[in-house]
Amino acid sequence: MRIGNNPEKTKHTEILYKKHRIIIPVYIPASNDEYFKNLLEVYKTSMDSLFATIDVNTTVITIINNNCKQEVTEYINSLLAQKLIDKHVVYQENYGKVFAILSEARASYEDFISIADADVFYFNEWENKVFEIFEAFDRAGVVSPVPSPHLTFYNNVSLFGNLFHFPKKANVVTADSFKFLEEGTSNPEIFNHKKQNWKKKQFYLEKQQIKACVGSGHFVATYRNVFKEFECVKPVYVFKNGDENFYLDLQFDQLGYYRLSTLETKAYHLGNTIPEWTNTVKHKGSKTLIKATNKIKHRFHLPQYFFRKFIYKVLKKIKFI
Repeated sequence: MRIGNNPEKTKHTEILYKKHRIIIPVYIPASNDEYFKNLLEVYKTSMDSLFATIDVNTTVITIINNNCKQEVTEYINSLLAQKLIDKHVVYQENYGKVFAILSEARASYEDFISIADADVFYFNEWENKVFEIFEAFDRAGVVSPVPSPHLTFYNNVSLFGNLFHFPKKANVVTADSFKFLEEGTSNPEIFNHKKQNWKKKQFYLEKQQIKACVGSGHFVATYRNVFKEFECVKPVYVFKNGDENFYLDLQFDQLGYYRLSTLETKAYHLGNTIPEWTNTVKHKGSKTLIKATNKIKHRFHLPQYFFRKFIYKVLKKIKFI
């Protein structure tokens, strides 16, 4: 039997919604495998750099704990207790990345959702540089703080299938940015391609003195929150190559959004080691996040996806792109 009335019912506390949510799934198990040996320190380094570079007035963080070992769980709980993060989701088993991020993204109210791996080192102003691109380009759907010209054609049918918004081509990405991604992925051949010399020239968009590299990767990227427009298809596997393409990236392309990135590297993929140079990076603290909006200023009407894809294939066949 209930005695008395719940006093919370009369408070009418207003919910304060923020603009940006960062979702980070993490899996660090209790394992003796050499691969996992330094991951907790890598994760702490990543989080420290994140806290130092975001605008806490407009950005909140969700950590998805994919059945990590107790030490990691305690660390995440400490972040929650200090109010450095907004939410700690704990799973009893490892559900992988796609299932975890889709579950959280679909349940989020923020206008923009960043999805990041647990081993990302963030540089100053990464957040603002990303939102400058969203503010300048209505059709930007995915923006990474890491230049990704090698992924120019990855799920960018809607960009190249729109002849009224065709990108330019020049050398706009900084040399250091290529170096950072090569080192972070341990792949010195990542920008080599049999048809395109991505280090020599890159496709880019330009508007209002803001330039954006065409192409975006996965390990850290910010998405317009249109996840509720997706068909709610349930992932089948914890991990399967191609799942991010099918359940996430292709969906944005089909909705008519572009995949873009900054011209300068604003995040680094640590992997399972911590380079010494990270100790010399001086984080200046977060800047006030610019007022990018998720409301499309001019609601765009594109031809059906199959027609955009047809244009894209024709351009590729005649070697126009």
